[in-house]
Amino acid sequence: MKSQLVTHQHLRKNFMSDSQKLIIRLPKVLPEHGPILFPAKYLIVIDEKSVLTLKPVDDHICGLTTANNKISAITNAVHEVCAYVFSQNHPAALVGSNVIVHNLVHYSVPTCVYMLQRLLIKKGVSPSYVNTIGVEHCSFQEITLTFCLQYESATQAKNLLKKLKRYAGIVLKSPRSQSEKASKKVGFAGSGDSESWYINKTDHRSTRFYIKDRNQAGTYSSFESPEVANKIYTLGQKLLRIEITLNSHYLISNGLDDPQAWRGAKGEAIYEREFNWLRQLLKVDVDYRVNKPQKRHMDGLGEREQSVLDWYLKGKPVNRHSKLQSGEWKKSPIKRRIQERLRIDIDIPWKEHCRMAIPGLSGLLSLDRLVVPPAELRDHCHVLSTVKRKNRELKELAKAEIAAAEAKLAMQARAKGKRGVASRAAASADSSVLQVLLAALREKGVELCFSTGAGDGTTADISDLMG
Repeated sequence: MKSQLVTHQHLRKNFMSDSQKLIIRLPKVLPEHGPILFPAKYLIVIDEKSVLTLKPVDDHICGLTTANNKISAITNAVHEVCAYVFSQNHPAALVGSNVIVHNLVHYSVPTCVYMLQRLLIKKGVSPSYVNTIGVEHCSFQEITLTFCLQYESATQAKNLLKKLKRYAGIVLKSPRSQSEKASKKVGFAGSGDSESWYINKTDHRSTRFYIKDRNQAGTYSSFESPEVANKIYTLGQKLLRIEITLNSHYLISNGLDDPQAWRGAKGEAIYEREFNWLRQLLKVDVDYRVNKPQKRHMDGLGEREQSVLDWYLKGKPVNRHSKLQSGEWKKSPIKRRIQERLRIDIDIPWKEHCRMAIPGLSGLLSLDRLVVPPAELRDHCHVLSTVKRKNRELKELAKAEIAAAEAKLAMQARAKGKRGVASRAAASADSSVLQVLLAALREKGVELCFSTGAGDGTTADISDLMG
């Protein structure tokens, strides 16, 4: 029997990912693929000049669960679908729960490919074309990394969440303006035991902190029994979730829009780097002083440093001290020596400094705390072994549906003869996307009314062309 011991090195291979937004650019349609009408939802807008505009809108797509993931078509200048954008919650799509997540970002890419293949086959797209869509056609537009850190109790996790909110609000204030409100950089959502807080966009990243301790309204979870759900959420109560969202600009600038960048050792380095960026942003290694320093603690400080420190401890604005010239105090060696010797950041007023400090914060916000669920729960968690198995299931479903479509086409060809099929295909190929949409409108009994008023326009929504 293999050992169940989980080492620190093993943990580093199971970083977490919750949500991704990616685009699948459709490969070129070749003559042997036949005519293709790609499914899409459109909003048709007609203005007062009788100009018709087609605007793609969101629809929903499912993986192995009934959880809805957003998908929308991207069209070119002549309203032809050329790509699809997925906004996917990968745990919900494969497992049905995102309470406990352990996964590499790259695994979400084949999931989306298989989901799209199944959708296109269902909508009658040529199976020979569907087979040409692969992970090489994908790129990320947004990625949310989720680090679930486990603590000894739900109380410890909840208390740390509250302390961190105050801590971040103080540490992230601009040292040039001590009166600056924390809300400039730190925001809040929800209230009570459902509260979360976040750090507004910083370095092209956004960060959110919360605890997922139950199946909250507006979220998706499904379990095989109430007992399993209770075990999952009991563990979830001990987990502080830290989400770091990387936007499109950041991904492209750093070559992270390419799914291959997230594979293997390179991917592991990215997760660690992003988590360390947050640690540095919050200065978790500073270990701020809680108690007022005694005289013996000041040994080794020069006369100027002691003068500035005495001024600071009395609550006076440091930037008005005579030893710190205006505009120079922020980078002053006096400030640096005080911080190195006494763990006091004179940018933060002493009354706030001693109240906001969290002893041992460096160890509390550490990758060593990444959750490892017990073996009996792993089938219900977004962990590597479960995701691999679920992706294989999804792949087999896609392959089976593609094979069934190929068999059906072969049967039709034998029944009708090649000439009949070719004739029907040529006629279909002459139909533009726009003509098909207008025909669908007529079939649904939708009247197109051209605006004759002040130019506010009229819209007609084709609501079920995809679903």
